[in-house]
Amino acid sequence: MIIRPYQPSDAEALVQVFRDAVIGTGSSAYDPQQVAIWASYPEQFEAFRQQLSRGLTLVAVVDHQVAAFGQLEASGHVAFLYTSSQFARQGCASAIYQQLEAHAIQQGNSRLYTEASRISKPFFLKMGFQILETEWVDRKGVQFERFKMEKLLSLTSPEIK
Repeated sequence: MIIRPYQPSDAEALVQVFRDAVIGTGSSAYDPQQVAIWASYPEQFEAFRQQLSRGLTLVAVVDHQVAAFGQLEASGHVAFLYTSSQFARQGCASAIYQQLEAHAIQQGNSRLYTEASRISKPFFLKMGFQILETEWVDRKGVQFERFKMEKLLSLTSPEIK
């Protein structure tokens, strides 16, 4: 697996990873209508490409295939973290997350935060996040449960004894 910075030429592949992740794993936690609405994002391809260029977006490539991506905004917001179902549970999201967290610490962020789906909540809990609150959001008239989560970062290295 190679983790590398996002390039604008990756955008189409990342749309496919996003949709595959939502469709491939979404049905385990959301109903078919919710999955269809969620998978319809992004509808504005150029806006998505521009969004991916903000902050730090990392791409995992396995055997020359884009397998996953994640994005950290300058504020410490983990905006995206998606893995294609073909590469699920192979460490792609963990590898990306670890690099995003290390970058956040280098940049002096004292916390990371995200809005996790039912599917990603266990992952973020495993990474040390805590649930701040459960919220319901409306997308095209359909309600989605998600979890506002945060992780406080230690900006100092532990002392070596």
